[in-house]
Amino acid sequence: MELKIADINDIDAILKLHKKYQIDYIEEKDKRDGFVTTDFTKDDLTQLITQEEGLFILKDDDEVLAYVMAGSWHFWSQWEMFQFMIDGLDKLEYLGETLTVDNSYQYGPICIDKSLRGLGIFEKMFNFSREIMSHKYPILVTFINKNNRRSFEAHHRKLGLEVIQEFSFNDNDYYELVYDTSKSLGGKGVIAVVDTPIEYLPYEILLDQEILENKIYANMNQHYYWTDDFSAKYYIAQAKAGFIAVTMEQNGGLYLTPEIQKEYAVLDFKDLHISKKVKKLLQRKDLKIDIGYEFDELFFKIQEQHVLSWLRIIYIEMLKEVNTLNNNCHVVTTVIRDNGRIVSGEIGYFIGKTYTSLTGFSSRKREYNNYGTAQIVLLAQYLEKEGFDFLNLGQPYMQYKLNLGAKVYTRETFLKRWMKSILL
Repeated sequence: MELKIADINDIDAILKLHKKYQIDYIEEKDKRDGFVTTDFTKDDLTQLITQEEGLFILKDDDEVLAYVMAGSWHFWSQWEMFQFMIDGLDKLEYLGETLTVDNSYQYGPICIDKSLRGLGIFEKMFNFSREIMSHKYPILVTFINKNNRRSFEAHHRKLGLEVIQEFSFNDNDYYELVYDTSKSLGGKGVIAVVDTPIEYLPYEILLDQEILENKIYANMNQHYYWTDDFSAKYYIAQAKAGFIAVTMEQNGGLYLTPEIQKEYAVLDFKDLHISKKVKKLLQRKDLKIDIGYEFDELFFKIQEQHVLSWLRIIYIEMLKEVNTLNNNCHVVTTVIRDNGRIVSGEIGYFIGKTYTSLTGFSSRKREYNNYGTAQIVLLAQYLEKEGFDFLNLGQPYMQYKLNLGAKVYTRETFLKRWMKSILL
């Protein structure tokens, strides 16, 4: 079987599968196992393939056994239902940003033949499409009919898509859900789908500059590595070497996965862009950031908002241990509070004259729209005042980072700046 981006020659086979499970054709007894709401024509799929490159399939010889669709709002706007969703985007906020047609895309439907259900194909299809679409959009948006309980449970409970609102259209009730496209499914999907081996990274190599430069940094085909060493000394060494580590579950175990990225989003403070909405918010509200050590409180906030977050208790405990050692790596939290409650915040670390952002959250409540962006703006202003060189925002594929004024650096260029700035 082959997992691939569909081409024109696949359309007839895709439509054959689609007709089998579309709500107008599916047998009543099969509806409880999930169904596809929207009907599509050959012209629709041609446009999705040629203009969007947004149709992904699992194929066995000439038979398509599964598909998932994903496309820009421009493509979906030809249907009344999607135009209704587009009109409401500016009322929603996710990842600290108001949703727009530029920072989000519409995912779905996904359809898998009954013969393959329960074999992990659902997760692989989702992660394959997410990985490809993440290069264009930071936010995935979709909707699920409330009568389609199986699909809702699969996406919400299993994959971790978050309900951002509920709405009604043409006498039907729906959940609208969102997902951070930079997040793999706990790391499992990337290994299974992309089939790229992840090499073990010993502590000793992190201390050997010659090996790092000649074998690790120079290898642009490899960026993730793994270890089961959750010690503070390992974490400090990989951070100083330019890696940014998350966690990954694989075969029942939890691992640290340091990534030496292919590209980095770097915010130089002279380039900081503050949007009109954030300027008005900062003028209207006397917002202040608290830089401290609210690891436990922020951890639970992030867990509530991101069901499949890579941030785990063992990672938090490791960060706390980092701060007990005498070194120039220091982990902090940066939060905004309202009436004593954290409504926006992040975890990150200082090394020398740099700050690296790890992960964070912002309240979904409308009254806190743009607080996430405001928190980053206030942090950047603090760092500039304190004489830091730059703010490392990590992966460059999320539009809000570029909107803030971050520039994209290649691995080689970033590391030259990084090594110079982390030395005190």
